[in-house]
Amino acid sequence: MSALAQPMPRLLRPVGPPLGLYFRPGRNDHTAFLALLAEGHTDMSGLVLSASSEARHAELRTEAQRHGLETVLDPRSVELATPGGIALGGVAQLPWAGEHLPHSPEHLGGAHAIAVAERLARHVVANRYSAVLAMTHYIANVRDPWLAVDQELVHALRRALDAADGQDVCIYYPLSVPSALLRIPEHRARLIDTLTTLPIDALWLRVQGFGTTSSGPLSLRRYIEACRDLHRLGIPLVGERTGTVGLALLAFGAVGGIESGVTLGERYDVQGLLKGPSSGTPFSPPPRVYIPSIGAFLARAQANELFEHRRMAALFGCRVAGCCRNGIRGMNADPRRHFLLRRTSEVSSYGAPPEPLRPGLYLEEFLRPATDLALRAARVLPALEPTQRRLEGWRNTLGALHRQGPPTTVAVVPEGKRIRPRKQMGA
Repeated sequence: MSALAQPMPRLLRPVGPPLGLYFRPGRNDHTAFLALLAEGHTDMSGLVLSASSEARHAELRTEAQRHGLETVLDPRSVELATPGGIALGGVAQLPWAGEHLPHSPEHLGGAHAIAVAERLARHVVANRYSAVLAMTHYIANVRDPWLAVDQELVHALRRALDAADGQDVCIYYPLSVPSALLRIPEHRARLIDTLTTLPIDALWLRVQGFGTTSSGPLSLRRYIEACRDLHRLGIPLVGERTGTVGLALLAFGAVGGIESGVTLGERYDVQGLLKGPSSGTPFSPPPRVYIPSIGAFLARAQANELFEHRRMAALFGCRVAGCCRNGIRGMNADPRRHFLLRRTSEVSSYGAPPEPLRPGLYLEEFLRPATDLALRAARVLPALEPTQRRLEGWRNTLGALHRQGPPTTVAVVPEGKRIRPRKQMGA
């Protein structure tokens, strides 16, 4: 072929960073993660590690760091400031807990904020965490005294990290609020004005009562609208404890990343912490079986009941090579592994196509088939009827949103990097 006949090079679409996916290991989940890391499964952004389980998860933290994953420390600040939280194992003994428990806005201001930030910063740097959740608290309204204290704590933490040779450590700001606060545009605007002044590298949304099991059509639409307003901050937005509905938030560009427990924790609920310690003995509930084609979780007994029907086993049994080697038996025998592999695959699938195509992909390849499948499954297992109704509501709401056209803004994707310089950094 002559030089003149050579084909012209094609311009390829630049590949953006993968969508964010953070897992929050529970007390007994570390062995599942260690096994996956040993197999080379590292297609996740990182792990959110509880400070009160640090010794138990020390090996996991080391392995995650060795594989280049983000390790994000949760200092349990909401727990330290609530009657139910300080009763949880290990919380009151954290190095930055102090003697005045539960924490209060009056206690954590001024010199106390500096002392707490310095103790936390030294701990983060000594244990080589790549990021830390800011010590924020549940904000009931825009006049909540915690809001000003949290600002002070964030500035103090950034200064303390920089002084302790932690200049590259990211600060992620958990915004813990009731859904009603985010619904009001004027309140969102006040929050945005406040957050713009802070040295933070991402905003993590903890919306009281929002999540897969409690998100009706209206609350889902309002959440997406609030996120699109928060895009004005220009920093990554991560949805905490959203569960399966987090996939919709990713596909529609509302958030750039999601945080997930391991088969548990599908909604954010602070009420138990606010009420005080429970009288029962705390325990870790057993993992549930994930049914990805309808985005639902079942207790093992429920999964067995569903799979007793041959047609249901054929429809919902895992057939992915390298996931569950024995199909439904593998799903039941190791539900943690099955969920982790399926969730990482789901997030990757929505990050691959261009942003304008993602909503349609979610609707056509997941939500529409899922509503039909859930209807069939609910006839066999009535416990799935809420799932079927929920999917139908999402389908109507998101379908209407999609027909309005592509979103005008898309959330920034978290990449685990300091965002510098920040505007109006303040003190």
